[in-house]
Amino acid sequence: MHRTAKVAIASLVLAAFALLTPMVASADQRFTLEIAPVFFQDNTGDSSVPPLGPNYTPLYCTAGQPTCPNGNPQTTSNLRLDYGLTYQINKRFSLNYSHSNFDFSLGRISSIPTGLPAGFPQNFSVLTGSIDDRIDTGTLNYAAGHGLTFDAYYTSHQRIVVTALNAYGPCMLNSEECVGGTSNPSSINAVFWGVGGAYTFGPHTAYEPPMFKATFDINYYPRPANGNCGTALAQPACNSNGINGYVGSGAVYPWSLTMFPFSAVHLLQPGTIPFIGYSDSPIWFHAENSPEAFNNVVAGIVQVLPHGLSLSYTYLKLNGRLSSDTVPPPDSIRSATSLLKLTYDLHF
Repeated sequence: MHRTAKVAIASLVLAAFALLTPMVASADQRFTLEIAPVFFQDNTGDSSVPPLGPNYTPLYCTAGQPTCPNGNPQTTSNLRLDYGLTYQINKRFSLNYSHSNFDFSLGRISSIPTGLPAGFPQNFSVLTGSIDDRIDTGTLNYAAGHGLTFDAYYTSHQRIVVTALNAYGPCMLNSEECVGGTSNPSSINAVFWGVGGAYTFGPHTAYEPPMFKATFDINYYPRPANGNCGTALAQPACNSNGINGYVGSGAVYPWSLTMFPFSAVHLLQPGTIPFIGYSDSPIWFHAENSPEAFNNVVAGIVQVLPHGLSLSYTYLKLNGRLSSDTVPPPDSIRSATSLLKLTYDLHF
């Protein structure tokens, strides 16, 4: 059975099971299991239309174009399953494990680093198709009170699939595996340790969160001191045409600000929570000299439902700043994605 069909059936079973579950957890129920089918839809305007012109060879292009070596890659339209488990140690401390998905497609890219394989066209238009990332995180949370929370965590971010992977060779682009299942030396997987905090503040009603939420984190990426550059064991980043030369371990500092605009008034029915926010979200992948840096705008709405269910819609607009090795200036990474998510929390 196709993966999408399996997730769709699981979603229906989940909704039916939720109706048989009590709405409120008792005080002695320390575990919370979260199961969340999520649908990703690409909204990037130029994710499937390469630019035309005599100076560019399209890596992917519209059907029927004479110089097109391949048909268009499938842009993101994927159904996945997020899940997690939380253990409430006491009133203030909790432990959490989460597995989340992030599928997206990038807008077309026309500027690519040098050092491509022999015979590879040096000027071309790239379409990525769907890029499928998986993120696993273990977290220790502390609720300090008065709107303050703190956490410490370890995250593994893996790029599982890039649809355009085998357009010009089995290991092109940066997914976890090459065609055939071998490990890709240019994979941009990342692992890091983090500490962070969040502060919620402002007016709210009995049904809504406080109007504002601010977060700040420190993410530390352990990397070889010199990448073994100049040896047979060189890290992929040693060979990248990055903006900066290779450096070893380092830290980045993501932050965000989210607003719940109707938290102080009763304009919407109870349990309907719209939101809008901005985040500065750098990440330092394994095969890159310097961190990728993104400006993200997010907006959406959550509807809290009975029996531990909630339904949410999120629109995420991602814009890369001119600081990435993989896509040098004047080009930039850009994407727009819609997420529709049904979440079920089971307390036991």
